Amino acid sequence: MPSVDLLETPDRFIIMADIPGVDPGEIEVTMEEGTLTIQGERAAAAPTGSEATRRERPSGRFYRRFSLPETVDPQGVSASGGHGVLEVVVCKLEPVKPTGIEVQG
Repeated sequence: MPSVDLLETPDRFIIMADIPGVDPGEIEVTMEEGTLTIQGERAAAAPTGSEATRRERPSGRFYRRFSLPETVDPQGVSASGGHGVLEVVVCKLEPVKPTGIEVQG
């Protein structure tokens, strides 16, 4: 399970996940009904002909899920990765502003 930081600014949420050794193109990010899911797989890499005497780096499938408030824009999600960190940005919806209604007499 990747370690994450969840940050909030006035106009968006930013999720930063440590996923070293995984190609960013192989990570699946989805948003459905207010839940953001990050999933993928980290292969156990070892040179051909070698045998592990110690394994401390996790391998296998991983996923993280985050429930986000109704104020997020499900269409305003972007993700990018580099140097072992995945950054997912989820924009917030513009607040609804009150409008004046003309009363006719």
